[in-house]
Amino acid sequence: MYLIKRLLALLVIVSVVFTLLFFGRHFFVWLDSAEPIGASTGEETRSNVQWLSSDKPLRFNFSNQRTHSLRILSNAVFDNSISFDQPVNYAIKYVLYDQQERVILDDVYHHASKLYTDLDGQKIKQIIENKQSLSVASGQSFYLPIAHYPHATSLELTMIPEQANLQGVVVRVHAKTPEQSIDPLNTWLKRPLDRRQRATNYLTLGENALTSNEISNAMAYWWQKIAPQGIPDIDFKSDILYESLPYNVLTYDFSAEQHDLGAYFTEEGLCASVRLDEPDSLIFTVKEGAKLPHLMWYDKLQFSAPTPVSFAPTDIENRYQTQLIAAGLVSICSDEAILTQWQTLSDTPILTSYAGSYLINEQGNVEFDIDPKSDLKLDVRALETSQLEVVLFDQTHTEIERYSLAHKGDVSHYDRLIDDTTQRQRVGLLTSYYLRTPANAYRVQINANKDAYVLLRARYAQFHYQRVVAHQNITTPIDQFYDIAAWYELRANNHFELTQQARFANIRTFTPPAEVEPMTTFYQPRELYTLLPISNVALALNPDRYFIPKQPAQIFNFGLYTPKTPASYSDTGDNKLIFRLSNTRAQERNASDVSATELKQLQNKATATYQNWHGERPWIKQRLYQLNKNTPLTLNFDAQEQPMSVVFKLFRSRSAQPIEFNILEKANYKSGLTSEYSIAKQRVQLHSSELLNAFLIHPKNSQLNSYPSVTHTVSSDINKLHSLTISASETVWLSILQEYPLGEQKVRWWNNEY
Repeated sequence: MYLIKRLLALLVIVSVVFTLLFFGRHFFVWLDSAEPIGASTGEETRSNVQWLSSDKPLRFNFSNQRTHSLRILSNAVFDNSISFDQPVNYAIKYVLYDQQERVILDDVYHHASKLYTDLDGQKIKQIIENKQSLSVASGQSFYLPIAHYPHATSLELTMIPEQANLQGVVVRVHAKTPEQSIDPLNTWLKRPLDRRQRATNYLTLGENALTSNEISNAMAYWWQKIAPQGIPDIDFKSDILYESLPYNVLTYDFSAEQHDLGAYFTEEGLCASVRLDEPDSLIFTVKEGAKLPHLMWYDKLQFSAPTPVSFAPTDIENRYQTQLIAAGLVSICSDEAILTQWQTLSDTPILTSYAGSYLINEQGNVEFDIDPKSDLKLDVRALETSQLEVVLFDQTHTEIERYSLAHKGDVSHYDRLIDDTTQRQRVGLLTSYYLRTPANAYRVQINANKDAYVLLRARYAQFHYQRVVAHQNITTPIDQFYDIAAWYELRANNHFELTQQARFANIRTFTPPAEVEPMTTFYQPRELYTLLPISNVALALNPDRYFIPKQPAQIFNFGLYTPKTPASYSDTGDNKLIFRLSNTRAQERNASDVSATELKQLQNKATATYQNWHGERPWIKQRLYQLNKNTPLTLNFDAQEQPMSVVFKLFRSRSAQPIEFNILEKANYKSGLTSEYSIAKQRVQLHSSELLNAFLIHPKNSQLNSYPSVTHTVSSDINKLHSLTISASETVWLSILQEYPLGEQKVRWWNNEY
């Protein structure tokens, strides 16, 4: 009995020891194979990948009936000791086979990878192999549209290394397959947020551009990973790729030097520009040995002539800082091809604007769904003269209208296209065409016989166009007044197909300097005595643009009087003096009626004296009419006296607060394509001008605050202008000028009154 107890005790002890040894061994194996905790973050996903061989092709099978397209994603892998900025080239040979193993397509796709050195970047990737952390370059991808190869059933991939410092390439292949979703929108909302984000990034342009069509596309299809055939350890547990945003993939091409996407590229005939809303200094950097650019400043109001901008080197090599530049536009030009990076004095990078456009030609057109009674704006860019067709269809897809236009090709000296290789390409000069569609138009198709980039925008004719107008920079909206764009960009029905075919391009746009337009027309004031009985005479500063030739001064032109430069004057009536005695008082006198003593006394009292017989005379004497708050004023027009434009000049007494000004146009419009478009409803918020000055001459309180003028162009798409109805949110003083091709001979009696 004693022996049995000892044997049982020994058996228990041996069992416990073996159990501890078994679990201990597994614990140490698990601990030894644990992956570094720093390899991923909470926002990252993990992808299993497979090494791509240069000897034995990797084979992927797929269903040609369910697969719409294939996406081959690859990452170049490097040892941790490698650090470089230049691209490393490699290529992937891809072969499509049918069921009988016959070759359908045999081609090579080239890539150029860059190693990310910024550890905080959103596209950092790491691969773990045998507990070793390797550096992984930016993801590359290309698509194979299986719809073009209906008999393809398998794909083979082979790596072609092109440089020695490439350690390897890892790949995964995704197939775009349909999903059985009964209600895409409801199903979309039930999906987890992380999957919705991945879907919008992968299948669409991202959440900032999400539309119902994109949601439908994201729910109707999904990208399924395809496993390679005949490879041991099919789960790829030894190779794991950590990705922050795995589907926002950068694509390069090996064929040319890679350029920084944020850099400004300039060469002879291709400039860039920077717009300054406030005075600031600019800082730019260039590559070592590159020639420096030429900088020119332009006044956005064109009161001052363009002036060169000087700059000097800083303490940092190849880095330069400009002088203090006033608000306006700075053009950047160069005699040879250079890249420059720009930022403000506070180290804020200066970003650029993009305009997405579709490439159309004889091989493919573009189609858009539109709302009935929409007005359309067609932006066209082409380097060659091309013939375009705009075709309208009704709800039953029956053609209802067709328009043809001959677009004259011309190169843009500021805008450029950035291709997949990051090279800047010349692009056509932007030209806009407009079309008012009939009530039964539901779809529009645009065709071209040569390469042309097109972008379609739309609006309802009765929509408001709302904007802020100010001579100074307005940083925050006042009274919740926000700009409302006139036009809204449309997404093509075949956007996804065009994107996969590389026929959708982002064109980088820069603002060119305003063109010099010599004055060949004349502005005539409109008399409003019968409409607005309360009026007064004011003196307002109205400087000419720098390029307008000096015209002989009229009796209503005044300049500052300076006793240091006396001049003789005659008694012809052109010898007036206006004294601004204070902010609330002003007086007008005839110089021939004022003795030298009285003249000296008035000048001593006046804060400024204005004369109209010599010198610079930018001050204009004009009659203003009082327009009461929220009281509409309708201006009727005869067909024989239709002006080219109508200019509204607004002033306000005793207050400099913003004014909301409304314009409503009634007219008969032309049908068909036009080169101009007239907006029927406009609302602008005017802010008092810091550049212009004005005051009333006669009343007890002459204080007057100037606002920027508002020009309403009578566009060429108008057959007959019937009326303009205006109103203001506050009581204002108003002057209306109408532009005509010929000057008026009528003398305004108030020019001589005092």
